[in-house]
Amino acid sequence: MQEIYSGIVIKGDGRGRTIGYPTANIDISKLIIDIEPGVYSSITTYDNTPYKAILFFGPKKTFNQVENTLEVHILDFDQDIYDQELEFTIGQFIRGPVKFNSVEELVTQIKSDIEQID
Repeated sequence: MQEIYSGIVIKGDGRGRTIGYPTANIDISKLIIDIEPGVYSSITTYDNTPYKAILFFGPKKTFNQVENTLEVHILDFDQDIYDQELEFTIGQFIRGPVKFNSVEELVTQIKSDIEQID
């Protein structure tokens, strides 16, 4: 059985929403997560309802950020959950972090990542 983590959703940069893939940015200041940076499958639970999701942990290289972040794109989900607690698993490793040459390349890769968990 996979370990279940939980964290509070905080405001991010808002880029995910502008490219069609809104993410819940998780406050990692109190989390102990020992995984390689990258994209993972996830089951994310909000209000006792589990959802398929993709999870990214690491630096956002495309946007020249070096600090680790954790964000979850929840499939078939559109609610305002700022300051709410999410539970999530860290499932199958999909790929490592990549610095894309454009936002369009990033969007294409996100689509591919999601296809791997559908």
